[in-house]
Amino acid sequence: MAIPHLKPTLFASVFCISAAISCPSFAAMAVIDINGLTEAQKQVAALKAQLDTAKDSLKVVTDQLETLKEVQKTATDTLGAIGELGNISVPSLNFDQLASSIASDKSCLMSNFEDLMPSINTESLSLGSLCDRSTAYKTGLVATKEKMREGSWEEKTAIQKAVKTNRANTISDATFKGLAQADQAQDTASITLETAQDYKQAGKSATDMNGRLQVLVEIGVAQLTTQAQTNQILAQILKVTSASIVSKQVPIENDLAEDADYGSGEASE
Repeated sequence: MAIPHLKPTLFASVFCISAAISCPSFAAMAVIDINGLTEAQKQVAALKAQLDTAKDSLKVVTDQLETLKEVQKTATDTLGAIGELGNISVPSLNFDQLASSIASDKSCLMSNFEDLMPSINTESLSLGSLCDRSTAYKTGLVATKEKMREGSWEEKTAIQKAVKTNRANTISDATFKGLAQADQAQDTASITLETAQDYKQAGKSATDMNGRLQVLVEIGVAQLTTQAQTNQILAQILKVTSASIVSKQVPIENDLAEDADYGSGEASE
């Protein structure tokens, strides 16, 4: 039995042979475009690479967003812990004894020119600035050439004796106060050590940012207070040293001397 769908093809082949003409060929199987398929594979690979890059970029952005969220949370928690300054409840550590000592020592350590230099009239002296105080010392601790070369022998002797007395009073006052200050510095060292231990314990006990900030503030103030006392000690050392140098190495008759008004004391006798 003949297959129906082969009849047209067989007929056309016989016709072409008998007619001696060229006829179109009929493929026995499908033709595959290798070049097109290769290009398509390349495009798919490129698209996959772009997709991977996009995924990596998305991961980076996601990680950054998570980091920002953590930073925001930390900042929020910190601000919440700090709160307002008025809400700080950690008690101030006590170093009032040290601060009070420094304040009271100031009036004691300042030179009283009326007591140190009784031979001259101190009412005319101005003590408002550093230069004014330097002038006061140059008035009582040295004498001008005019004062030492004019007048009677008794007057010049009295001036020389007055200057020596002023020098002795100045160095004695500075030295005695320096000795007392050295003793007090020993007590201060003990107070400072106790205060440091208190601050250490307070730092350990602080449970929030408020407490820690308060401890830091107290430590800063205590350091400034201790530094103020150190400055007092250095100033007293400088005073003792300067007075000693003047007494031992600076001649009574001096070109830098200021004219003194010997209105009282031994020089006016």
